[in-house]
Parts: sequence; structure tokens; C-alpha cells
Amino acid sequence: MFIHHVNGIDWLVITAFEELKPIFIEDAGPIPSCFSIDSELSLIDQAKRTFGYLPNLNGVITDTGTFQRKDNEEDLNPQLACLVEGRGRVFIYHGGFVAFVDDEQSFITRLD
Repeated sequence: MFIHHVNGIDWLVITAFEELKPIFIEDAGPIPSCFSIDSELSLIDQAKRTFGYLPNLNGVITDTGTFQRKDNEEDLNPQLACLVEGRGRVFIYHGGFVAFVDDEQSFITRLD
């Protein structure tokens, strides 16, 4: 795993090989600039403020961030992940899928 620092947040780039790091970042897509450690909003609220309505997708997020749903042929493993103390976790997957997890809810959406 490698660290990619954006807006005061350390994002974990989840890959075993350093040469694949740029590919994983590009594959998952750019980290949305709405996420900032300076905001007092939760990570979910930061995304909603920037993108407006976020369609909720059905599925399950495991403790390690794996996204499981019936429509997928296989589980999606996150390519980027971050944890902001007190504001939740974000997992970004290939294809623009994003999962938000905090103490109260798990929220899965797709950012186009």
C-alpha cells in the first residue's frame, strides 16, 4: 500500500507493486477534491454538498472495504481508501463506485 496525499487526507493506494501505483490511481479515477480534512462535515455530507443527489446503490461493504452486491459477477475490492477520524471512511473502486462508511450508516453510490 502507498499513500497519496490530497487536501490534507492520506489516501491508501491499495496495490502490492509500486509500478502499478499510478495505474491504480487512474483506474479508480481522480480523488474528488470535495474531500478535505478542513471541513467539519462528514465525508458523506461533503460529497452530497459537492455532487448534489447521490443515487444509493444496494450492496454490502465489508470491514476491509470489499463491495458485494447481487448484480456484480464478483466482489469489488477498493483501489483507494481513506479514514478521517470522526468523519468516516471512503472506499473508491474501479468504475466510479464509491462507498462511505461511518458509525451510523454505509452509503454506496457512483460518481460520474
